[in-house]
Amino acid sequence: MRVRAFTITVAVTALLATACGSSPGEELGDWYTSGGEKQIKQMAQDAGRVSEVSMRTLDAIGTACQDLTGHLPAAEGFAPIPDETAQSAWSKALAALRAGAAECTAGAAAQDEVRAGAGVRTIQRDGLGVLPEVTSRIKAQLAREKK
Repeated sequence: MRVRAFTITVAVTALLATACGSSPGEELGDWYTSGGEKQIKQMAQDAGRVSEVSMRTLDAIGTACQDLTGHLPAAEGFAPIPDETAQSAWSKALAALRAGAAECTAGAAAQDEVRAGAGVRTIQRDGLGVLPEVTSRIKAQLAREKK
């Protein structure tokens, strides 16, 4: 019975999505204004904070990495970006932020500066460094839609 109800729900959802006929640009705009922008900004803010405190004490670094770790589930659980290129970069950034935050937090907890530093560098290079690519792609696609 559950499988049948699920199948019907999926079919109705697909039918409604097709009937609505949103353009890819409209879907991307909806994603961005319905919380996507907030998720990107939160990740950039948290990763920026890690970078900002990277030359301070391990306690400060650990706290910043824990804050990033705490906000990651909301970004990871948010709907996928309806643009393949932007989604690919977003997934890459989130994976790097997750890995870097875990390494950084573990390093700070163990008072291991080398490990914490490696985590910080992953956050900076592979996470924070990729977020502008996500935002630029989204804004470029939305600008093309307006023309």
